[in-house]
This record gives sequence, C-alpha cells and structure tokens, in this order.
Amino acid sequence: MILLRKIALFILFISSCHWALSQNSELEEIVREGIAFHDLGEYNKAIECYFNALEIDSTSSLANYEIAYSMLASGNYHMAVEYSNKVIAKGEDHLMASFICLGNALDMLGKPEHAISTYERAIESFDHYLIHYNLALTCYNLGDQEKAYSSVLDAICNNPAHGSSHLVLSKIMESKGSRVRAMLPLYFFLLIEPNSERAAIEYDRLVGFIEQGVSQTSETDIQINISEDIDPDFGAAEFAISSSRALHFSQENKDKSNLELFAETNKSVFSVLGELKKDNTGFFWDFYVPFFYELIKKKHGKAYSYYISMSLGDEATLWMDSNEKKMNKFFDWVNN
Repeated sequence: MILLRKIALFILFISSCHWALSQNSELEEIVREGIAFHDLGEYNKAIECYFNALEIDSTSSLANYEIAYSMLASGNYHMAVEYSNKVIAKGEDHLMASFICLGNALDMLGKPEHAISTYERAIESFDHYLIHYNLALTCYNLGDQEKAYSSVLDAICNNPAHGSSHLVLSKIMESKGSRVRAMLPLYFFLLIEPNSERAAIEYDRLVGFIEQGVSQTSETDIQINISEDIDPDFGAAEFAISSSRALHFSQENKDKSNLELFAETNKSVFSVLGELKKDNTGFFWDFYVPFFYELIKKKHGKAYSYYISMSLGDEATLWMDSNEKKMNKFFDWVNN
C-alpha cells in the first residue's frame, strides 16, 4: 500500500506539468519564477513566490492552485486542502488539477472516504484518466476492490498509455488470486516503462509469476503445482506458463540464458492466449490478448521481451544494440 501511494504522487507531480500561463503579466511572471523553484524541489521558495503573486490578485486561481500543488509536494497536506478548495470554490480555471490535488491531500491525511467523494465529484465534470486512476488507487488501498477495478478500467480506456493504471490493475488481480490477469497488465506496464527503478521491481514480480508453482526436486524430477482456485477462463494459459517454466530445466535448454527462456515463455503464453481468444470476451480478452497475440504473429516477441528486460542491464541492451533492425520494426509496429 505504501508503494502504491508513492506511485500516485509520482504520477501526479514528478513531471511538473504546470498549467500554461496565458499572458505575460506581472502576476504570471512571479508564478513562473515559483514554478522554476518548484521544479528544483525548492518548495518553500516556490510558495513564497506564489504568495507574492496573491498580493497582486488574491483570487488568482493560478497562484492558489500552484500554492496547493507545492504544499502537497512538500507534505503540507492541510494547506494543500485549503488552497485547492479556494480554486474549486471560485469554479473557473485549474479545476481538474485542484480536484486531484485535493483528493491526494485528503488521502494522505488519512481521509480516503473524503478523497473518494472528491474524485467522484470531479468525474461529474471531467472524464480524465488521472481522476479515474486516483479514484481506483484510493479504493484499492481502502480494500474496495470492485470499485477500484471498475475505476482503473475507466482510466485505461481513457488513456491506454498510462503505465501506473496497468500496474494498479495488476495489483488488484493479484489480490484476487488470478495469475494471468495479474501478468497481462504487468506485460503492458513494462512496455510503457521498461527501464526505471519501479520497472525493475515489477519485472521481478512478473518473473515470480512465471516461476510460481514450478520447482526442480532432482535432476530428473520437475514438480508443477497449479492452484485449485485457478481462474477458469485462463486455465489453459496457466498450464502453458507452468509447462514453459518446467522446460527451462530440460537438457535442451541448459545452455540458454534466462532472457532467452523468458522470450520463449512469452511466445508460448501469448500464442495460447491468442488461440483461446475466439471463445472468450471481456476486458482482458479484448484489450490485452489481441495486442500480445498480434505481437507474436508479427514476430516481434523476442524484440519485445528484450525491450521490457532493459532494467536487467547489459544482456538486454547488448541484444537490442546488435539487433537494431528488429528493434526498429518492433517500434514501428507499436507506434502504428
């Protein structure tokens, strides 16, 4: 839960995507100076600038929002609430960002129910992926998995390129005990964000799912244990994952690297899922499965597998450097 909370703040604030300033006025020049301090992490100096801007216009939505934003980033959640509410009460500019800021501040103050009400209020006016995402995250941390699930699907449908939404969906599915449904969003998350600190963590999670229930008890004895509570819609895929993992211990594969075996597992799993698609419907079957099945049919499985393994270091990057044409074809396919 702590990790996901950090992700929420990271997504909302780390890019420092401040709202565009409309004209070259004295107030806006002062706010620009504050934004520069904020982006350097000097929040107190930024806030001082914003208060100077308020001396010119105490009702400025821009200055009040930036104060709330920097207060939240600095951990002063009560003040973030106060200044977000000033913007919302005025009801003009920077409303959506102020709703998100307010919801995050309330959540960090230990008031998740109030945060949820804030996001739901915002959704009445704004159909934006960040609102749906933050609502999903708060519901997940509160234990309301059904509401978290529906909200995160709204976020993904609104913006499929938002990696953290796929990550939250994976966490929800893991909590429900569905291995394949937890893996598919992880595969997509790593496509969006293959080489970051959290990508390395999530890559290990993905490998853990692949290795789950398979163990070598002797040189010739491999045990496969599949849960009795297996997701019935993905039973064949569950078996494909475990069978592919078991083959890693075979004599034939003993000289292959973990990355080579990872790529082969992905090809096997995506192929099985693609074949099963015709008999199944629903978000996972309609969003993730066609994408990964087409990836395999277009022969991009290996390029994809090495690309999402970038956080491992040299083996992945060296293969990518040595297979530039394959990588370019893969990138062209993804971008088209």
